[in-house]
Amino acid sequence: MRPRRLRRYACIGTLLAVGALAGCSSSDGSAEPTRTESSSVRPTDKGGSPKASAPEFTTPTECGGLRLGGGATFAGSALSKCLVAALKAYGSGTESVQSGDESGTSQFVFGDEPALSGSMTGPEGENAYVFKGDDEWIKTPGLGKWVKGDENSADPQEKMVAATGKLYRALADPAMTAQMIASAPEWTVEQERPVISLGNGEDVKAWRIVNKKPYTFLGANVREHIVWFGDDFTPYGGQAESRAGGVMTTTTQHFYDLGEPVTIEPPA
Repeated sequence: MRPRRLRRYACIGTLLAVGALAGCSSSDGSAEPTRTESSSVRPTDKGGSPKASAPEFTTPTECGGLRLGGGATFAGSALSKCLVAALKAYGSGTESVQSGDESGTSQFVFGDEPALSGSMTGPEGENAYVFKGDDEWIKTPGLGKWVKGDENSADPQEKMVAATGKLYRALADPAMTAQMIASAPEWTVEQERPVISLGNGEDVKAWRIVNKKPYTFLGANVREHIVWFGDDFTPYGGQAESRAGGVMTTTTQHFYDLGEPVTIEPPA
């Protein structure tokens, strides 16, 4: 585990909670998609064919005041509350992340007892993580075993894992999405509705909502932040471009299999 690589995560990780929402019904809901958008490295399909939509989902009341249609504008605070409510309604799911030369997949539980389990792989190998509430476990090629983080520990590995865990949370925790969205005062719904290719082989038509002006989040200057939503505010993902420490990074995140049961236990 190299400190230089960890500092890089501190820069790019602030962008990765770009996960989701998706919209209420609108007058132009029948518009055809105008272009396809997906991560630069598309996740491998499970089973090789599209699967059925996620379990039945009812649009949360927190999203009821948001109208999806070309030209509509939302306050970041309202969009953020809608996202949190939508993720809580589903309760769990899977996400894929691509950021620079790093990519990975995680499963998550969203709600009163949040948990996240997954890995990111890059030139230095695979870094796995498990988060249960405030507890964090990480396994890297350098560590060679699971280590539980403790910022007050005298063990340097445990202290490093505690610090690294915060960076991976920024990289992959869906809760960060809401914080990012709230940091941008105003968002605009674009007329075009691209088709998003998800990691389970499903292609979905989504609303494209973009920050109206650049904003700052955890020290990173976010130039463009796109979030994609379905007609019922189902989370589909997003993409953010930001600059931190003089480095420009584009991060893409997709959510799928929302509502499917997920069990995350501490490493043995």
